[in-house]
Amino acid sequence: MSVRDHFRAHGRKRMELEATLLDQEGRARGVTIRDLGLGGAGIEVLERDISANAGNELTPDTSVTLEVTTPSLWDPLRLNGTVAWIRRGTPGGRRTRVGIRFEHHDAGTLLALFQILS
Repeated sequence: MSVRDHFRAHGRKRMELEATLLDQEGRARGVTIRDLGLGGAGIEVLERDISANAGNELTPDTSVTLEVTTPSLWDPLRLNGTVAWIRRGTPGGRRTRVGIRFEHHDAGTLLALFQILS
């Protein structure tokens, strides 16, 4: 899909927020959220977690949970979604970037996400 044909239903807010990405087997990876919106997030996977999880690569359409901890919430916010796209990094260079598409099934989670974005 070309950039001109791409659009988002919900805007994203740029930020730098540490979080944890859990895959289907419950393996955790440290990530940095680079942009966040009601529909999804753009994240960077930390270098140490790429090598530690070798062979457990993320692929598009993989179900994941993004766990976000912020000072404004009592408990971590768990956002369920799927991997929409991946841009692999280079050793010692670019970090791996991943796009997550959220699947909202709970109004409380959506409200908490809205409050983080406000």
